Parts: sequence; C-alpha cells; structure tokens
Amino acid sequence: MVSGDSSEPDASSRRGWLRAAGVGLAGAVVAAGCGKTSLRAQVQNSEPILNTDVALLQHLLDLEHMAIVAYTAGTPLLSSAMVKAGQLFLNDELAHAGALAGWIKAAGGTPNKPAPSYDLGRPPQGSREVLELLHRVEAAQLTAYLDAVPRLEPFSVKQSVAAILANDAQHVAVVRAALGQPAIPSAFVSGQE
Repeated sequence: MVSGDSSEPDASSRRGWLRAAGVGLAGAVVAAGCGKTSLRAQVQNSEPILNTDVALLQHLLDLEHMAIVAYTAGTPLLSSAMVKAGQLFLNDELAHAGALAGWIKAAGGTPNKPAPSYDLGRPPQGSREVLELLHRVEAAQLTAYLDAVPRLEPFSVKQSVAAILANDAQHVAVVRAALGQPAIPSAFVSGQE
C-alpha cells in the first residue's frame, strides 16, 4: 500500500518493492539485449517498413501519447516515493513515441500528433487514484503491443516493439507493487491483470 506518510514500510512491502525493482532491472536487461544499437539506429538500418504496418504503428503511437499525458498530469500527484518512477516512466513513454514516429516516417507515413485532450476519467484525487489510472493506461498499452508484435514486419521492428512491450510490463509491475498488488500476477504478460 502506498501512502503519503514517511513511516517505515514493513518487511513484506520492502520485499515487494525489491521484487518489482528486480523485475524492472531484468526487463531492462532483456530490452537492452534486444539489440546492440539504439532504436533510432535500428530504424535507420533496418529493412523497409511495410505500409500496411503504418495504421498499427499509428494506433500504438496514439496510446503512447495518452500515456504521456497521464504521466505528465499524474506524476506531480504521486507520493514522494513514486515521483521518481513516474518521471522515469514518462521519459520511457516519450522515447517510445519517438521510436514509433520514426518507424511511421520510415514507412512514408506522417505520425499522428497528440490529441487535444484524452478522456482519462474523472481527475484523480491523490496518489492511489493516479496509480490506478496509470495501471489502466499501461494495461491498454500492453494489450495493444501484444496484439501488434506478431503482426508487424520487418523483424527488426517486431523486435523493437517487443522491447517496448517489455518496458511497459516493467512499468505495470512497479505500479502494481505500489498499489499493494502482486507485481507479477502470472507467468505471462496479458494486459488483463
């Protein structure tokens, strides 16, 4: 459970946070190991991206824009223990959006701009409600990325999108732990947790 007080968490909470941090670190290693080069370099040096993938990439970009808005608006409302994670996750979402926009341009498309507004429900009241919102947004991303990975071509784009999926799964694990839920509820990422 996350609260705004500065009392010392119990041992089970510390274990949960450490477990979530370990998952995050493991996912980062996996994501980093997906290629020796940056996502930008992979886009520039990869096989041509199919025009048929543009609509799918646009959908993923739209979800990234929504996540950017949610993290931008929500991070200042998070407890002090979660603000740094919110900032890091926002930076990740910005990088994901940049990579997706690059692939869309490489395929001859024009990346979608952020919408003027997003329906994220009623404004959250406090850290817990922000975490619940971020969990919903991240879960929607996981579902979309899981759907996209097997459908994308070329392999280098599929591989990089899978790395984004792994990174978003890290976000979900940390958010779930902050909500007092099991960081990893099952052996397989589904977006339905």
